[in-house]
Amino acid sequence: MLALQVSAALGGEPPPQPAHYKATDTIVILGAVPQEISLLTEAMGNPPKSDLWGIPYFRGKLAGKNVVVAITGIGKTFTGMTTTLFISEFKPRVVVMSGTGARINLALRTGDVIVATVTHEHDYGSLTRTGMVYRPMNGPVNGNEVENAFSPPAALLAIADRAIASYQGPEVTANGATYHVSVRRGVVSSSDLFGVTKERIESLRSLFQTDIMEMESAPLGHVCETLGVPYLVVRAGSNVAQEAPNDDYLRLGPIAAREAARFTLHLVKLL
Repeated sequence: MLALQVSAALGGEPPPQPAHYKATDTIVILGAVPQEISLLTEAMGNPPKSDLWGIPYFRGKLAGKNVVVAITGIGKTFTGMTTTLFISEFKPRVVVMSGTGARINLALRTGDVIVATVTHEHDYGSLTRTGMVYRPMNGPVNGNEVENAFSPPAALLAIADRAIASYQGPEVTANGATYHVSVRRGVVSSSDLFGVTKERIESLRSLFQTDIMEMESAPLGHVCETLGVPYLVVRAGSNVAQEAPNDDYLRLGPIAAREAARFTLHLVKLL
């Protein structure tokens, strides 16, 4: 009752609850690679590393909240595996993904942050001579069809909106320019493809209105929605999406990882 009164006073819905378990007070925060969680573990005071079935994680507090921070590994399989395992073990009240991705939307600058309102898997369907043909996915319940579009709960997106409105983006320098980081809602598309052709980039813009392309957020959203677990996705743009992004990603990825983590730290205060 008190939670409902507080939520009403703030003008929003109560935070959603997991569908299949009684949530602990823990927030699970996942990044794909070490550089995406280093700022978070530093803010936790560099707690000792533990492991869950061989997967390293760090447990402590951020903004007075109990958190578990871990690395999923790169790609859809590692993300699905790690997300499911940590949900099962820690029964979090919310899962947050923080990390980087290639910029499909050229209005984004390196370090600008997107909170995903929807994520798509852009490698699920039939790859034809004329491009991808997308179709619904088939789930484990009698082959039920699942739309290829995964969206966090509206109440959590409303909290993210408050975090966006109250966030002062720091100044960064990248690609010969200096500016203040911006944060907004947007669209993230995922696949097991690190680089993609110009044709795929154009299709991501036209079909999904993608802002950022990467390899983990949609599978995380897919897992969380299937298991009934509330979640949010925070992604900062690194390099411009291209066929061979290695050098640009190595140069710009650390900037993007830091800015995504900085906003995530601010977001956690409101969760």
